[in-house]
Amino acid sequence: MITRAAAKAKRVEMTNGPSPDSDSVSAEPPPFIPFQTRPSLERIPDDVLLEIVSHLPTLGDYPGHASNFKRLILRHAIPSAMLVRTSTLRALSQTSRLLRSRCLARAWQNVELCGEKLLKYNMPFYDAFGAATETAIRVLEVCPYLLPFIQTVFVILTTYRYTEIIPEFAACLATLPNLSAIHVIYTESTVKTTIRDAFRGIRLPSVRRISLSSLAHEIIISCPNVEEVTCLDNEYEGCSCIIQSLAECKCYHVRIMRGVSAPLTRLVNIAPNLTHASVSMRSDMTPLIGFPNLTPSRSWSGI
Repeated sequence: MITRAAAKAKRVEMTNGPSPDSDSVSAEPPPFIPFQTRPSLERIPDDVLLEIVSHLPTLGDYPGHASNFKRLILRHAIPSAMLVRTSTLRALSQTSRLLRSRCLARAWQNVELCGEKLLKYNMPFYDAFGAATETAIRVLEVCPYLLPFIQTVFVILTTYRYTEIIPEFAACLATLPNLSAIHVIYTESTVKTTIRDAFRGIRLPSVRRISLSSLAHEIIISCPNVEEVTCLDNEYEGCSCIIQSLAECKCYHVRIMRGVSAPLTRLVNIAPNLTHASVSMRSDMTPLIGFPNLTPSRSWSGI
């Protein structure tokens, strides 16, 4: 005979369902809730993504004028705000496989070893940029698939292990099949001889644009097909060494000269196809009349 208390307990069990420890709970799977995919960068079309990235600050492929770098340089370094595009593309290329396939090539078009952010690690100036150059060389050694992507190199040449790093840097440049521009933002005077020895025998036929000071003029000899040369010396230092290097390597393809403050007489024979000359107002511009493709009203400018 079922007592009143037992009957009441049975009614409670039937009302509340089986206990959590019963087998019937584990036998039934939890309800399925579909995952709602939210919009992401991966879903943005390529043309839209490129348009967004194009508005981010960058140094560009080359300086528009010799003084552009001089205005940007802070403690001989480029402000990090001018390197946002490359750093953003690098970050995107490490986000997912899809974004890597879309952004990796563009992320490595410019190798910028001149950012001000490198100075924030409590390292001396020459150590920071020398170490950055060495790191870039090591990365390219272990990741040769990046070599064809690189088109422009911005670098600062310092005394940090320079007898080892500068020759390795020169050899590294020779492995870049699509390198079109070299910009040596700053060069310490001590490394001048090392640059000459390191680039002796190096050939960079794909380079079309180069920016550098007279201390690094030996690099020009390795670029026989250069078309645009920017001298980063101030108007009192001149760039006679750069003109000398152009004559030595017979760079007859030069069409644009920027920042020239040395005597211009030799340019008539060196660069007969000159179409634009940005020269110091202190220079004698009379020799420029000898260039058949140089229109004074459009192609002459003073710095």
